[in-house]
Amino acid sequence: MTRRRELRAEFAGSRVSLGLYLAQFFVVAAEDLRHVPSGWLHNRFVGWIRSDERGGSVHRC
Repeated sequence: MTRRRELRAEFAGSRVSLGLYLAQFFVVAAEDLRHVPSGWLHNRFVGWIRSDERGGSVHRC
């Protein structure tokens, strides 16, 4: 099972809570990885949540 699947199962029915949980890691990563484009970090940390639910493509990083 991938970590994303585990997170979806753990936060089932609580997409906002999952987003807030992952957003804290996004902020830390953005502070530590200033040379990495913020859009890439967003897709990596929180962007996949909505695309998975809509059946859209998931960005593999």
